[in-house]
Amino acid sequence: MTESPTPAEAEDPTAAALAEALSAEHAAVYGFEFVGGAAGDQPRRERASAAAYEHKALRDALHAAAVERGIDPPPALASYPLPEGRGGDDMDAFAAGLEETTMSACLWLSASADTDLRITAARILQEATVRALVWGSELDSLPGFDQA
Repeated sequence: MTESPTPAEAEDPTAAALAEALSAEHAAVYGFEFVGGAAGDQPRRERASAAAYEHKALRDALHAAAVERGIDPPPALASYPLPEGRGGDDMDAFAAGLEETTMSACLWLSASADTDLRITAARILQEATVRALVWGSELDSLPGFDQA
């Protein structure tokens, strides 16, 4: 009979939350670079390029945080889902969705016992909420939480 793992042997929730947040940042970088290249108008391309730049900085900060803590950071995937439509509304909805995914992924990191990670996650949640609003998302009373 196999015994249940002790709390020390169980998966570290901070490591799992950090990996989820980093994976969301990988997807956001990929998605915003796509929007920046596929958007039909200059303002949307510029906004997407700025968001890609911001997400690259966040991705790099989360990657460094993982390495500092001895956590194996998840690699970026070769590709991520993209929107079917290429119109302005499709791009805006896709971009807002990227930010909403980032918010959801960082939510659990904001509950970490590690103060530096909590502060980083709170900043990511705030910034992603603002960017989601710019892309046309509705303001939720609790950004990042599923509204089920």
